[in-house]
Amino acid sequence: MNSETPQGIAALRRAVAGQRVVVVGNSESQFGQSLGTVIDGYDRVVRMNLGLVRDPRHQGSRTDIVLTSTDKLDAATIRSAYRPEWVMWATPKREKMPDLTAFGDRLVMHPLDIWEGLYRRIAPARPSTGLIALNFFRNHCDCAELAFAGFDFFASGTFYNRRFFGLFKHPRKASKPHDGDAEARLVGEMIAAGGLRKLATGA
Repeated sequence: MNSETPQGIAALRRAVAGQRVVVVGNSESQFGQSLGTVIDGYDRVVRMNLGLVRDPRHQGSRTDIVLTSTDKLDAATIRSAYRPEWVMWATPKREKMPDLTAFGDRLVMHPLDIWEGLYRRIAPARPSTGLIALNFFRNHCDCAELAFAGFDFFASGTFYNRRFFGLFKHPRKASKPHDGDAEARLVGEMIAAGGLRKLATGA
């Protein structure tokens, strides 16, 4: 099976069908919410890019699926940091992708047509990897439940842009290719339509 084929995406969809899935974002504001146990109680835990677990009390400890759009994470780093079952390359920029072939059939490419449809809704900004994840699992999979935590639509910044914890010698200067207001609006529409909820303390 080739990760570029529809069969690759179909296999991932089967893996989450009927499952309780949670997408964990990378906002600085997630620390202090004490949602780790709730997150680890889900069937499938999704994380993105450099959002490694820094504090399991707030982020949980498991990772089943990683969506990545950065050339900073090669296969060895993803495997040692996350130990995921599945990896999805989330951007159409295939030329940026590091060598992830070690994941074999468990590496899949986010479908270009889905990305383009999402982009049209928030252009000229690009969809963040977090929004790509929520859109894919909510609108293109058959999850029994989909929840999210660690999103504040860039209000507090991305936590790995602020602290060095093993990948960078200096804090990254955050770029702003995304539109937090537009993303918050789209996610709000998904919540209102059903099939997506935000985790809160005590959930």
